[in-house]
Amino acid sequence: MPPLTTAQRAALADSGCEVRFDDLSRTLYATDASIYRVEPAAVALPRSTSEAAAVVRAAAATGLTITPRGAGTGLAGGAVGEGLVMDLARHNREISELDLEQRTVKVGAGVVLDGLNAALRPHGLWFGPDVATSSRATLGGMIGNNSSGAHAPVYGTTVDHVRALEVVLADGTVAEIGVGCGDLCEIREGVDRIVAQRAGVISERMPPGMVKSWPGYGLDNCMRNPGDLSRVVCGSEGTLAVVTSAVLDVVPLPQRRTLGVLFFDSVAEAMGAAVEIADLEPAAIEHVDRLLLDQTRGQLAFGRARSLLGLDEDPCEALLLVEFFEEPEGGFSELADRRLGRRRLLCRDRDQQELVWSVRRAGLNLLTSCRGPGKPIAGIEDVCVRPERLPEYVAGLREILDRLGLEASFYGHAGSGELHVRPTLDLHRADDLARLREVADDVSELALRFRGSLAAEHGVGIARTEYIADHLGPELVAANHEIKDLFDPEGVMNPGKILDVGRFKIDRDLRLGVGSDLVLPFVPQLGFVDRDRSFVGNLEQCNGCGGCLKEAPTMCPTFIAVGDEIQSTRGRANTIRAALEGRFEGGALGSRELDEALSDCLSCKACRTECPSNVDLAQLKAELLHACHRANGVALVDRVVAAADLLGRLGTWLPWLANVASGSTLGRRLAQRLVGFNPDRPLPRFASRRFDRWFRTRRMHGSDAWRGPVVLWDDTWVRYHEPRVGRAAVKVLEGLGFEVRLATGRRCCGRPAFSRGFVAESRRLGSHNVALLTTRHADLPVVFLEPSCWSMFVDEYRQLGIPGAEELAGRCVLFEDLIADVLESEPDALALRGGGARIVIHDHCHAKALRRADRAATLAERIPESSVALLESGCCGMAGAFGMLEEKDELSRKVARQLVEMLEQLPGDARVVASGISCRHQIRHLTGIDPLHIAELVAECLDLDA
Repeated sequence: MPPLTTAQRAALADSGCEVRFDDLSRTLYATDASIYRVEPAAVALPRSTSEAAAVVRAAAATGLTITPRGAGTGLAGGAVGEGLVMDLARHNREISELDLEQRTVKVGAGVVLDGLNAALRPHGLWFGPDVATSSRATLGGMIGNNSSGAHAPVYGTTVDHVRALEVVLADGTVAEIGVGCGDLCEIREGVDRIVAQRAGVISERMPPGMVKSWPGYGLDNCMRNPGDLSRVVCGSEGTLAVVTSAVLDVVPLPQRRTLGVLFFDSVAEAMGAAVEIADLEPAAIEHVDRLLLDQTRGQLAFGRARSLLGLDEDPCEALLLVEFFEEPEGGFSELADRRLGRRRLLCRDRDQQELVWSVRRAGLNLLTSCRGPGKPIAGIEDVCVRPERLPEYVAGLREILDRLGLEASFYGHAGSGELHVRPTLDLHRADDLARLREVADDVSELALRFRGSLAAEHGVGIARTEYIADHLGPELVAANHEIKDLFDPEGVMNPGKILDVGRFKIDRDLRLGVGSDLVLPFVPQLGFVDRDRSFVGNLEQCNGCGGCLKEAPTMCPTFIAVGDEIQSTRGRANTIRAALEGRFEGGALGSRELDEALSDCLSCKACRTECPSNVDLAQLKAELLHACHRANGVALVDRVVAAADLLGRLGTWLPWLANVASGSTLGRRLAQRLVGFNPDRPLPRFASRRFDRWFRTRRMHGSDAWRGPVVLWDDTWVRYHEPRVGRAAVKVLEGLGFEVRLATGRRCCGRPAFSRGFVAESRRLGSHNVALLTTRHADLPVVFLEPSCWSMFVDEYRQLGIPGAEELAGRCVLFEDLIADVLESEPDALALRGGGARIVIHDHCHAKALRRADRAATLAERIPESSVALLESGCCGMAGAFGMLEEKDELSRKVARQLVEMLEQLPGDARVVASGISCRHQIRHLTGIDPLHIAELVAECLDLDA
């Protein structure tokens, strides 16, 4: 599309709606969760229906097309377009008019499904269609695609729960449509007439009995519900109107849920069993195969689920999740009596059920996280047939895949007759691109043969528009065109989708295609050893699924705080790729857009674990900062932050003078002018006596060290700033029978340097430390008090390829983990006294990303007569020096807001525990609370006389 004219820009800007024209915004909205990339001319972010109407009028008047967009989680490319992309997820999040008697609620188009259900849960209600992307899917997007989910046999699709819609037409008209709504009389009469004229063809082409939806404009629904235009708009993918709000029906939460898991030796056997148990009328029958299950191996987030399912001890080729909503247990009991599969697991416990469902919900994202350039590709994944014919359909599909030499995973809604089958293809290669075309053509014909729906819940979008004419036939295609003309006579709304005008094809407009191989302008330094073993491989793991858009901690903390796409892991990954492709001014490593993507990333590591594809932004950021330093030079602030250990040594020579200087107005203003520190932020104070010097003259606690020696890593912060934490740790370790040693001659772990992109310096420091600990302290456990230092040893040193780092990582342990493990096997090993304390724990981001998050709480629970709560908090927002910088202060506080609100609600006698120095610093400054390290808490309660 040609660039916007001055008149077009002015018209959009004058609409009163926020409209962005910059290269970064257009890049961020050029992709979604599909394989497609179409760059828009501009992006609008309306805050209200009136703003949406005004910008639609302005766009239409200047000849711009409009593509409505929710969270961008669609798989078919329905939310990308060339004109104006309208982001309805950024705002429009009001939940109102909850009517408990009628069981209805009004929602803005940007309301996220999980958010709606959280608001409904206290009333015993929820929204029935439960899409797997519920943590970020918006109701507006679900209405656009007529989404459903695992429980479609009970709840149907989204359209079955819509009472009324508020819509904006292509000319800016605002109307309310739905049951009993009187707006748009001419269009209502026209649609009813069009449908009535084709009633016989609709019944023949769209016969009843399909659990999911048919593609196109919901003609079957319109025929059953004359006069209700919501039936035609729901599922129209923004090609008829912009949905700005909706009145929805909600339903009671199931009072009792039971889940049976059946394990099989083949997909075919599982398909047969799914048909056999349909007579039990379960609420859901979901299928998961080995290819998907294998992707959970080694992933921290799925470790407990794998253990529960016994996947390592007794692997299988396929499993069925069979869920019942009932009281008493009828169908569940009968399922238990039937001898199906090689083994079974019966889950009545809700926590166990949630573990199993977590694997299924992450299915798509787990699949696309497979290593290597070949990825499971969407395009044929949305076919639905009648459930009883699913085994035959799967057999036919298997023949097509085998003939083309394609591997694919089969997972999804077996109870509804729909499996999401995604063949693994490398779209960088011409031969695989040709196979995408061939498999799509063949599957379209197969779906026709089974009289199935080609687009049952993911939408038609770009991927399937070219096939829709074959599936609807000429009469229904004509009906769709006539309906489109009634709503949108100028073809403004999301053109080229559903109704084929030749613009889009399944194998064109690809995000990654032939010739898209990325050539890096630098030599990578990191190994990405846990995933793809390459910078490009890890970057391309981002499939746009939007898992980083979820509203719950921890990933991605800046997006949770601000809500802008650029603040998400997905947004940063897309920006990095665009920068390296040379799409921005300033070159691959010198653009303002790349700096924006990197500088606000907190390197919290949450994406390393919480992103199902394990896109590791912290590693990507460090690699790019290193390359930018070499290309553009190094800022003073980076050198100062990287030298934290040196500054600690200098500051503790004359600590009283250093503290006076750093705490004075003059000192703070100097730090502001030279390195950009916020003068309102207190700098860490220097200790009057260094921890390592205290250690050499300390009095040992306990009579002997019968457990043997451990090395206590006295990090920069413990040694120079908070030696009391180290002293507390020594007291506890010696009280437990350990001989505590320090790593004499140690150097800074390199975390401050790594955080500012000094990768070579981090490798130098790491090589020294690894050599020290593998020679002088071979085989000894190394105990860490600061989680960010521990993570350098167990993660970054390995990524840096330092010899011996892998072996050493296995000996590195956080203080709280070591003590908790000892007490788990020997509960009486440490005499603790209580006092009725209320203990509240905020865990460090790096600790949560690399091991179970409940270890500190497990340890604190050993303190008698105390109550312990692990906060469901995200990042504190300090992130090393990030929160100290004046230009980042506002964002740091926004990230911390959730944590601060939690802490401000605590009673005055609560003891707050935070093991990260940055966390303690942030909490102390923003709340006035003086938090403890977990070692300090345990040391306070240690009864040495017991």
